[in-house]
Amino acid sequence: MKRALHHPLDLAPTAIITSGVVLACIPFAMHLPLAALVALWLVSFALRSLAPVHQHVHAHKPLFRVRALNHLYDFVLMLAAGNTTAVWELQHVIAHHRSFLTPETDPAAVARFGDDGPWQRLVFTLAGDFLSIADSFRVALEPGQPRRRLARLLTHLALQFGALACFFALDPWLAFFFILLPEVLLRWTIFWVSWGQHHGVPNHDVYSGAVTSFGWENALFLNVGHHTAHHEKPTLHWSMLPARTELIRERMPASCLREARVEAGSEARGRP
Repeated sequence: MKRALHHPLDLAPTAIITSGVVLACIPFAMHLPLAALVALWLVSFALRSLAPVHQHVHAHKPLFRVRALNHLYDFVLMLAAGNTTAVWELQHVIAHHRSFLTPETDPAAVARFGDDGPWQRLVFTLAGDFLSIADSFRVALEPGQPRRRLARLLTHLALQFGALACFFALDPWLAFFFILLPEVLLRWTIFWVSWGQHHGVPNHDVYSGAVTSFGWENALFLNVGHHTAHHEKPTLHWSMLPARTELIRERMPASCLREARVEAGSEARGRP
């Protein structure tokens, strides 16, 4: 399996996420007491919580050298996180990354649904997720976009709704708690985190267009806090983002750093 991956460090996340999906399917195959179901749900959800960030990596650059394995992992990630890789590719990789410095055209702009306020993050989370598929269709139908992008989106969505229908046909209650509910929660997490990664930044250039966090989430979620380095080099492997952050850190404004061990005088950062 390591040889099939472009980067061997992706073996562990792939195994963790796949294990979470397998555990979520067990109740459909055997009867379990309530206590076991609760424990299984908690473990499965914890393992699947890594799926959104790994799907983000996979959307920017497919993880496997073999196309068939990439397609198979698309399906696993869909079951794990409730999103399709095609939506990630269109709404995030294409639309957001080309437009994050022009919020009026960015489907992930933090002020898309109104000015700043106490409920803006929640509105952004719910509305952003609700519109993500429509945003993906809009991008796929843009002039000049290859037709394969639309075909891929339609295929992924058909597989997603088909799989969900099969689970509900087997057992509606299990399907809701073990499949649909975790998927919705993880989908919302994407937009909740995205808001924090872009809210309140100067947004003048790539070095001031996102928040870089040095917090605990990097250890658990594949260096997701190194968001400025990711915007600068979107296909750079997640394991290399901390080193890239250190190389460009002097170009980041202090207002874009969170939980950082900022040295004296760091408030002057941001000057090229």
